[in-house]
Amino acid sequence: MSKNKIIVYTTSLLIILLITIPSILLIMNNHNQKLITSNEKYIIETAKNCYYSESCVNDRITLEELNEKVGFNYPTNPINKKIYNKASYVDVKENFKFIEIN
Repeated sequence: MSKNKIIVYTTSLLIILLITIPSILLIMNNHNQKLITSNEKYIIETAKNCYYSESCVNDRITLEELNEKVGFNYPTNPINKKIYNKASYVDVKENFKFIEIN
């Protein structure tokens, strides 16, 4: 094979890699973010149901409180597969914002 063909093939391969690797990383990052958002929405929805049914009356609804009053199983973080801390909470005053405590 001549040097020109080797240079053309190598350049083509490098261009393809320069396009595909960042694209794959971006897609994976977006997917992971959507998994976390979905999990947080589930926790917030459960906290809202507990708050509006007047079972949970505090301004901070912890996961432990949800477990006791609603029978809510502790969810796992979809990225690292670890169970959320029991002290993590949903803040009612901040429009039902989930705060994760490590």
